[in-house]
Amino acid sequence: MARANRSFFGQFAWVSGGRLLAAALQAVSLIFVARFLAPAEFGVLATVVSLATVLQAVLDFGVGTYITRERAANPNSGGIATALRFNAVTSTALAAIVVVGLSLMGLFVSPTYFLMLPLAFWLSGERNADARLTVVFADGDAWINVTNLLSRRLAGLIGFLALVSVGVEPLFSYSLALAVAAIASSLFANVYVRRRVDAAPSLTYRELIGESVHYWANSVATQARNLDVVIVGALAGSVAAGFYASASRLTTPLRILPTSLASVLIPAATRAVSAGRSLSPLLKSAAALLAGVTFLYALIYVAAPWFVPLALGDAYVPAIPVIQIVLLGLPFAACASLCNALLQAIGEKRFVATAATISTVFCLVAVALATIAAGAVGAAWALTASFALQAILAVAKLVPSVRPGSNRGEE
Repeated sequence: MARANRSFFGQFAWVSGGRLLAAALQAVSLIFVARFLAPAEFGVLATVVSLATVLQAVLDFGVGTYITRERAANPNSGGIATALRFNAVTSTALAAIVVVGLSLMGLFVSPTYFLMLPLAFWLSGERNADARLTVVFADGDAWINVTNLLSRRLAGLIGFLALVSVGVEPLFSYSLALAVAAIASSLFANVYVRRRVDAAPSLTYRELIGESVHYWANSVATQARNLDVVIVGALAGSVAAGFYASASRLTTPLRILPTSLASVLIPAATRAVSAGRSLSPLLKSAAALLAGVTFLYALIYVAAPWFVPLALGDAYVPAIPVIQIVLLGLPFAACASLCNALLQAIGEKRFVATAATISTVFCLVAVALATIAAGAVGAAWALTASFALQAILAVAKLVPSVRPGSNRGEE
């Protein structure tokens, strides 16, 4: 049964705090990996992870967001059981596809790709665990999701350091440690969630995809941005890709707070709309958080020339302006995440998917052109511009929907 009485701010505190700690662990892991690998090798790893992450989103079919919203609106929906079964099938397919892809790259491009084979099971395990735990998240038990995530990140970091310390190749150590942690996380999620879903499946897979297709389109469009590293690497080389990846990937943890609130907003706003309550309190919370993270990004922008060499080493000094430019775009990215969550909750999933597709196409085309013109710095400006475009589209759609006088925006 859903627990609607859970405190919205309590859920946000759990999710944001947990994800911040998880992001810190992930950042530490990436810093260690970057220090063990040359920029060119780090660029190859970032390229593989980027491609695999896009594939992960493609095979998700939007079922994660579908489960969250469906559980909040109708806890006993049989569509949830259908979605969980479908997720198990696609997670298995994901692992198989990545294994084949990396094996082919290892045979025909470089044996280095064989060292990353365990990443297939990392991607599959994380996808399966996260999709299943959306059930307990929608129920209001965010602490379970947070504990699972932190355990997974910590186990991956400890495993990586342990393997490297005994002389195992760093790239393989990183891949294997992530895979083992993700598999354990997935096993826990399967056992725990099985007790919570009582309703029998009530949809066919085709019907499920019909319900979740717009969530899927938004997810694919969002994750397709990860191809930016691939584009930079193809047009400017692996070193430039490494510098750009240090900006676009290492700043990703800074988006944890807005994306955490966005994930909490979806079930909270869905319940509010279903009950005919105002969205104004949620809008105020989103605006306050946006102001706070913008100030945080400004502080990091100023400190970047000091902490980048300290954290990553002198080899990454050329990445400082790239990182600073991406930081300029993060407030726009935060704004887009928050607005899109509210738009999905009020039923505007088609618009969110369309806007995400437009901004992603713009991003990839702009990154390609800007990379040719100005290398990693140009690509960073293109990424920032794409964040601004998506934010403008989302705000322009949300404001009329919740303006004073509408039944969604009034107190």
